[in-house]
Amino acid sequence: MKRLVTTRQLSLILIISLITLKGLLLPPIMAKDLGRDSYIFAFIPLILDFLVLLGFLFIMNKYPGQSFFQILQQLFGIVIAKVIMFFFFCFFFIKSCIIFQANFVYLNENLYTTFNWLIFAVPILFTAVACAMRGVTAFARLVEFFFPVIIVGVFTSVGAGVLSADFSNLLPFMEFGLSKLPKVFSYALWFGDYLIMIVFLGNVKTTQKFNLRIILSIAGGIIGVVSFFAIFYSIHNYSAICHTNAISDMLQTMPLSSDVGSFDWILIILWDISLFLFFTMNVLGAFYSFRMAFFDQLHIPVAIGIVVLVYVVNWLINFDIYFTIDVAQKYLWQGFLFVQYGLPAIIFSFALFKKHKQKKPADLSVKDQKSMPESKRITLTRDGVLDKRGQAE
Repeated sequence: MKRLVTTRQLSLILIISLITLKGLLLPPIMAKDLGRDSYIFAFIPLILDFLVLLGFLFIMNKYPGQSFFQILQQLFGIVIAKVIMFFFFCFFFIKSCIIFQANFVYLNENLYTTFNWLIFAVPILFTAVACAMRGVTAFARLVEFFFPVIIVGVFTSVGAGVLSADFSNLLPFMEFGLSKLPKVFSYALWFGDYLIMIVFLGNVKTTQKFNLRIILSIAGGIIGVVSFFAIFYSIHNYSAICHTNAISDMLQTMPLSSDVGSFDWILIILWDISLFLFFTMNVLGAFYSFRMAFFDQLHIPVAIGIVVLVYVVNWLINFDIYFTIDVAQKYLWQGFLFVQYGLPAIIFSFALFKKHKQKKPADLSVKDQKSMPESKRITLTRDGVLDKRGQAE
């Protein structure tokens, strides 16, 4: 029987995707353009992402047990399906480069004065390839294992921040009105969190109240992210733009004795684990999208090629994350918006109005197939590809 990702594991994966990259540079960078009202403006892309998630849940219910690429083929045909997967590959690859870069800079600024690129890159890239080859269920178990310690670190940091926060710093409310609203979309790089669902369609075990559990988990995560932004601005006020690691800098307000030492290095390690999981998640997305867009063969060379190319891109720009942010905000944000919201809107519209064909034997669950003659049974592979011989490819 095919191993599936559980509802709990999928919820944790989506929460990691939601919070990780937003806990570092985003709050101070948004403050430069949007001021202390950034936590309010952040609601807009977060709600758009939430609508995308609802669309994926709708597709999962309408096309149970089918992979994302199979669904695209039914909606658009194989050629357009491959073009769409190419766009998703570009999205996940660029995001993998940025997260890898952010991870390096985060460690270099917080734990090391000098950090050799190869010493950092080789173990992380090797592990990412191993995770990609093991499949989504192995990655889901990895997230489930590390999530408790990550969330404890988050609550510790935010709790320390609340003790030092002066919420009067958030006033006046909406000081400049909605005049700065368009600038929100230039930060598209930090959003589009739930596109990773394309990897998990057909690989999730839907249980009772599956949709409700996912929705409540993400709704709580959104409230948590916005609250984190508000607390960060309440602590630092106008100096928020001078900080580079929002989640770690919250702990700097704790009154710790010098002979006890600082607690922040523990949080740094925990957040680095979260960054690694988020990086691996996007490598999985790039790996899956590449295979569906081009060819589903040579898995190991493809996975290695993707992570090596991630390293080469970062090496060419000297791991300069501020250069990357500048390029993303000036030239890439329109493309991100199209892939994050435009493509899902098109896909969901076709899925909504196109009549779904009646289940074929290939679409039946394992339970349904038990009543069929053995010669006619099929088996799902790890990535949801059907093998009509009855064996996993």
